[in-house]
Amino acid sequence: MIHLLGACLCAAGAVWLGLRGAARLRERAWNLRTLEAALALLEQELELDAPPLPRLLDLAAVHCRGAALQLVLGCREALNHLEERDFPTAWTKLVEDLPEVSREGKRCLDPLGAVLGRCDWEEQRRRIGAVRVRLGELARQAEEDGRRQGRLYRILGVSGGAFLVILLL
Repeated sequence: MIHLLGACLCAAGAVWLGLRGAARLRERAWNLRTLEAALALLEQELELDAPPLPRLLDLAAVHCRGAALQLVLGCREALNHLEERDFPTAWTKLVEDLPEVSREGKRCLDPLGAVLGRCDWEEQRRRIGAVRVRLGELARQAEEDGRRQGRLYRILGVSGGAFLVILLL
């Protein structure tokens, strides 16, 4: 009886690992989409109103989720501590700390720190738009990878669990 319970627990663990791997792939695509949506909002606000950076970040924080919310709130906090660290440096650190965002996504976001709040609104809008488009491409690629590799992770989890049950019994 204990062997059967142990085998079932091992199988459940393997299945969980496969499901968790697939979920992380979906999470990566979702975070890229939230960043894309946040940049679209920033771009729209710059076009319509061109508010100063603190106001722009406050507006974005109301509508953001996930990694985008973490980035916007971190930027807002960084503006309160400019005497300790300049904004581009804080931006780079915040981008590096984003969860479940690919290296390519972080590399794409990094140059915005030197532009936000420093250039005229038209240049900011143009650069945000370019980064938003690139993040959209990365999100589509991550969604496709999530569908393809997620299926593989789930199958490997179930197969590994079945193999462990056979091996342990």
